[in-house]
Amino acid sequence: MNTVFRTGTFSRLFRDISGIACLCAAAGLVSCEKQPDLGRSEYISVYADPAVPEPASSIFVNVQGGTEQLYVDTNIDFTVSWEDGETTPWIRVGEVSPANPQTGYRTVTLEVDRRTATGCYYTRRTGMLILSAADASLNYNCIISVHQGAVARVSSDFSFLRYGKTDPRFTDDETPIDDWTATQKNYGFTSTKAEGEDVAHCYGKNGYLKLGDDEGHGADIISPYSNSLRSDSLLMVSFRAVAYEDFYTGARDDNKVTVEVLGGGSIVDASGNRSTSIVLEAPYLDYSDEGFPDTMWNGTDFMVFVSGTVQDPVTADTRIRISCGSLTGTAETCSRIFIDNFYIRRLEAEEWERYFTGNGGSGKDTILGILPEEDQQ
Repeated sequence: MNTVFRTGTFSRLFRDISGIACLCAAAGLVSCEKQPDLGRSEYISVYADPAVPEPASSIFVNVQGGTEQLYVDTNIDFTVSWEDGETTPWIRVGEVSPANPQTGYRTVTLEVDRRTATGCYYTRRTGMLILSAADASLNYNCIISVHQGAVARVSSDFSFLRYGKTDPRFTDDETPIDDWTATQKNYGFTSTKAEGEDVAHCYGKNGYLKLGDDEGHGADIISPYSNSLRSDSLLMVSFRAVAYEDFYTGARDDNKVTVEVLGGGSIVDASGNRSTSIVLEAPYLDYSDEGFPDTMWNGTDFMVFVSGTVQDPVTADTRIRISCGSLTGTAETCSRIFIDNFYIRRLEAEEWERYFTGNGGSGKDTILGILPEEDQQ
C-alpha cells in the first residue's frame, strides 16, 4: 500500500495546506535528496510512491501494520538501519532489492507492527530509517522520519475517574460531574445542565462516563479547550460509545448519539458535505459475551472527521460535544450511553485520505476497530 496520498476530495475541500517540511541537515547527515550544492556527487533519494516526483524526507505507515515498501534512487551502495524509542522495535527492515532495470529504483521492504496489539489507539509514534553509504569513509547518510498515527491535541481514557465498580449494571456508586473533585474537574470536561435541572446528568464511573439516567434525562459531555487547535485545519475525533440494555428484561434505551462541533470547523461526510453535527448509533451492551464486563467496549469505537476552511476555521475555541437524549426535560425512553477513550487528533494533509477514505468518512471505526482475522477466530 502506498504511503503518500493525493485526493481530489481533499483538494476541493481544503486549499493552501502545506505538506510536511523537509528535515534539516544535521552534523554528518544529509537529507534524502540530490543536493549538488553540497559539492559531492553521492546521493540517496527515497520515495514512498515511485509515481511522485519529489523525494520524501518523512513518510506515514499504516496503523494496521503489515508490509510497506520504499523506493530508493541512488548512485552508491548503502545499508539500512532502524531506530526508535521502543523497548522492542516496531519496524524491522526486510529485503533490499537490486535496482529495477526499468525504473532504476531499489526497493526497501519494511515489516510494520500494528499501532496497538488490541483496541483503537492512533496517537503518533515516530522512528528513523537510516540509509548509510556502505563505504564508511564517505560519511554519507540519509535519514527518513517514519510516522505511525496522528498527533493528539486532547486525550482522555478517563482513568482519573474511580467511582464504584467497572460493571455498567451497577449505578448506585456513580458520581455526577458537578460532584467530581477539583482535580478531576481540572481536566476540562464540562456538561450542560438540563433545562430546569440543578445538575447535569453526566456521571463519572470507574474509568469511563455515563450520559443520561433511568428517569429519562439526556446529557452531554463537552471536550476541554485546547489552544493548540488554533494552528490546525484537519481533525480526527475518536471515542467509544455503547448503549444501555437492561440485564433482566432486555429493554433497550435509545442508542442515538449526536456529535457536534462548537466554536469553529465542520464535520465532513464521505461525500465531502459539511455540517455542524452528525447522529450515530451506538451498539448495545452484550451480556452474552462470557468476558463481560471486560469486553463491554468491543466494537464500540467511532471516528468523526472535522475540517476548517477560511470562512469557518478551526480555532482555539473549537470543542466537541457528545450528547444523547433530551436536555429540555425527560423522555419516555431513556438514553443512557457509556463513553470512553476520547481523543482529538490533528491530521496532516498526507494523513487525511488514509483515515478519512480508509474509514469511509465519519462513523464506526473500521480501521483499528476491525480486529485482524486471526483475532476473530
